[in-house]
Amino acid sequence: MSYSNTKPAKEKWLQEGYRQFALYGPDSLSIKKISEEIGSSRASFYHYFGDIDVFREELLAMHWHFVLDFIKIGKVECKQLFPDLYRLLAKYTAPLQFTIQLFRHRNTPVYNFLFIKAYETPARAFILKLFAQEYSLNQPESEMLKLWLTVGETWYSRLDLNDLSARTMQKHAEEIMETVVSFARSHLFEQFV
Repeated sequence: MSYSNTKPAKEKWLQEGYRQFALYGPDSLSIKKISEEIGSSRASFYHYFGDIDVFREELLAMHWHFVLDFIKIGKVECKQLFPDLYRLLAKYTAPLQFTIQLFRHRNTPVYNFLFIKAYETPARAFILKLFAQEYSLNQPESEMLKLWLTVGETWYSRLDLNDLSARTMQKHAEEIMETVVSFARSHLFEQFV
């Protein structure tokens, strides 16, 4: 990735750090690698962030801004679950990869918290409505959210960082939703709610 000399150094650190977190996960963040990639000294890293924990916190905050942007655009562009949601997700490759890393590292409480928040907030904002519409579901929002969380747990476990095409993501979602919706319409589900 090429970095313009006109971009502020702190922004370069954050952009490359976000990219590396998304591709390789939080445990592989390397100040040295980022420094080499952006052509900036490691001393500038410590000037802007102090330590790696502060840097990670800023990356998490940056990710949350991407989630909010996704919600804003999704409310306007997504008229139906298929294919609109998956076409939009495909435009957010790095944020989706970042979310996958949060999912894969949920054993760390802060990553688990942000993963759940990043998944639930868009669901409540506009996706549950599309989900209900697509499958003619009329459960209360709290039950719809439980179903959507079940879909998400399975969906994120199937995603491949190297194939986040709309077609592949939608295919996984359709397969999973078929099973989840079938369960939602069963007598067994009714007994549990």
